[in-house]
Amino acid sequence: MNIWFDELIETFDRLLATYRELLETAKIKYHCLVSGHIAELEMLIYREKNQVEIAQLLEEKRQNIVNHYCQFYDIQEKNITVTSLISKIDNICREKICSCLDNLKHVIKELQEINQTNMTLIHYSLEITEDVMKIFCPSAYQYPVYQHTGKKQDNKFPKIFIDTEM
Repeated sequence: MNIWFDELIETFDRLLATYRELLETAKIKYHCLVSGHIAELEMLIYREKNQVEIAQLLEEKRQNIVNHYCQFYDIQEKNITVTSLISKIDNICREKICSCLDNLKHVIKELQEINQTNMTLIHYSLEITEDVMKIFCPSAYQYPVYQHTGKKQDNKFPKIFIDTEM
């Protein structure tokens, strides 16, 4: 087997494992969002960030493998696709790469779906927080603490928040 294809298979396997870990983290994050376990959620976000960095490094490695392959065989990199690349390899490698790519597509699709659900949960939570803030301190709400991005502003509430009668 060609060394590039061995490295490509290994990289796809590691990418698949990383995306499976990301999917598992996203599922756990969903349960944390629903149950309100903030401390665990903070830990999961840190874990997720590390997993994404690993996925980015593996993707760079995959691109470098393809670039080296193209340089060695004098192929224009713009014209190369995974399909055209795997058409040049033997059946065993082709089956391994195709199987890995199919699994990778499935995991990424599932990850996108759960991340969309998580984004929706966070969005609704922020909307509810904004509505509550409007109820308890309407004049102070012109400087909201929470935004749709989830970032916190440094603006302080005026005393009306404390002095509001219930």
